[in-house]
Amino acid sequence: MFVKKPRLATCLTAAILLMAALAVRADESLDAKAVPAYSHPAVELAHTLIGIPYRWAGSDPARGFDCSGLVYYIFNQLQIRLPRMPRELFHRSEQIGRDELKPGDLLFFHTFARLSHVGIYIGEGRFIHAPRRGQTVRIESMDSRYYQKRYAGARRVMEPSTDSTPKFNF
Repeated sequence: MFVKKPRLATCLTAAILLMAALAVRADESLDAKAVPAYSHPAVELAHTLIGIPYRWAGSDPARGFDCSGLVYYIFNQLQIRLPRMPRELFHRSEQIGRDELKPGDLLFFHTFARLSHVGIYIGEGRFIHAPRRGQTVRIESMDSRYYQKRYAGARRVMEPSTDSTPKFNF
């Protein structure tokens, strides 16, 4: 039995068409609400890390992140030393109300334990975080049933000022 091998040009064309279809599909899912204007360096950096796999105790992009490792890494890149654990970070930073949230603020949740999860607020009721094993760094809504029930509070550790010198609240 003779099986005809596809030509290289045919394989390349198919690959290009598949990539184009995926890009169009990705573009269709992005609208003005999906990608807010980033106005905080922590949010801008966090956005570049979307898609990196979750890794328990991970704190670098090459190996993966857990939730607090992601926050620790991002603020460390901005020359801000934060505690590594969510509970300690929660108790050592400035408390803010939900109505005061700004991009770059930290959101805390009671997931498997009290103050066991943290993410970075990006605006419009959404945050970037490393959710759990088997998933990747991604954007989530604070208003999802899961996170709405587990919301523990928000903290501010850094706020950009108009003169481009950051103000630290830690």
